[in-house]
Amino acid sequence: MNELRNASPQVKRFLAGALLNSLGGGLTLPILIIYLNQVRGFSLTSASLILSWMAITGLAFSPIIGYLVDQYGPRRIMLIAILIEAASTASWALVNTIQGALIVGALASLGQSAIWPPQTTMMARMVDEEFRPKFFGLQFMMLNLGLGLGGVFSSFIVNVNDPASFTRLYLIDAVTFLIFFAFIFSLRGVGGKIEKTQEQIDNDGGFREVLSDHSFMRLAFAKLLMITFGYASLDAGLPALLTLFGDLSVRTLGPIWAVNTGVIVIGQIFVLNRLTGRSRIRLMATVAILWSVAWVVIGFSVSLNPTATFALAAFGIGIFAIGEMIWSSVGPTLTNELAPEHLRGRYNSVDGLIWVFAGAIGPAVSGVMLQHELLGGWIGIILCGQLLAAVFALRLKRVLTPAQDGLVPAEPGLEKT
Repeated sequence: MNELRNASPQVKRFLAGALLNSLGGGLTLPILIIYLNQVRGFSLTSASLILSWMAITGLAFSPIIGYLVDQYGPRRIMLIAILIEAASTASWALVNTIQGALIVGALASLGQSAIWPPQTTMMARMVDEEFRPKFFGLQFMMLNLGLGLGGVFSSFIVNVNDPASFTRLYLIDAVTFLIFFAFIFSLRGVGGKIEKTQEQIDNDGGFREVLSDHSFMRLAFAKLLMITFGYASLDAGLPALLTLFGDLSVRTLGPIWAVNTGVIVIGQIFVLNRLTGRSRIRLMATVAILWSVAWVVIGFSVSLNPTATFALAAFGIGIFAIGEMIWSSVGPTLTNELAPEHLRGRYNSVDGLIWVFAGAIGPAVSGVMLQHELLGGWIGIILCGQLLAAVFALRLKRVLTPAQDGLVPAEPGLEKT
């Protein structure tokens, strides 16, 4: 891609750091609920509710993080968040009680809440509006390349009969956060505090101004539905679904996630080049439809023999990945199109809150319904949530300007000074 080749060294360094960090995340992302349930002996409901606890504690952190990003700049907050993430990730290796899991989960929640809003804000400020959707998409591609490779490596290392294998994975993941810290620390002159005009200082309504932006709040609700019944349900429910109902071993999870990643890595640039000039709202609705189809395929897969389950689940996760490629560009771009510069951190922190709410609802619903073997009802709730999200997304089209909807191209250019 010409834009990437012409990007500044800072942009390339940011993407390289994101790749290395996501490699560590891929080692541990698919296995936390399995680790708590099958290695540490927590019930499936308890393990799922620990994930929900992590999301709930994030509710207290996200608004504060948004304020701090606008006050001190995203880079400084991001560096602190990365260190917290490193400490919490290493601490999972020491967990053997529910109380310990709740403490580590709260620490991990703080790190997660503090890393995503400044990262997105920093990315939005590093390039101009024309390149911003592609930058978000490229970062997502790097993220998934690392997650996929990490998932494959994880499948060769992890063994539910050997707790030490999980310990090694979490310690390796912690080290990748420290490497990511070094990359972000090297980006001097990027992600600093934005100097506000006197008018912005006098009229700064903070989160009241964000909440009064009705277009953004309607967008946020549509996103909440999509993420709750998309990512949050997938992360919490898919490992349990395939291992408990599909009779697959934990080792098969890495290759299945690798299919998801492979589709994204191979197809992301192709998709990005075909999104320009298309309605972002209609693309959001398309994502909801794709994710609905993916869940139907995945849900049906566990009624077959293990070999067919693996193949069909991999096919379903590939369909989900097609939606992800669109979402990665459209989702954050819409938020940052609506955000005024002096409140960009708080707008992105609301996006972070959406993930927090979704992370609380998705695992709780998934864990309870799968614990009671209500598989059909669980899939039905997911489908209803996605289809409702598609309806809400389409209704947003009439409240956005053509430029915000992506129908009018931004002024040419590449990067901000």
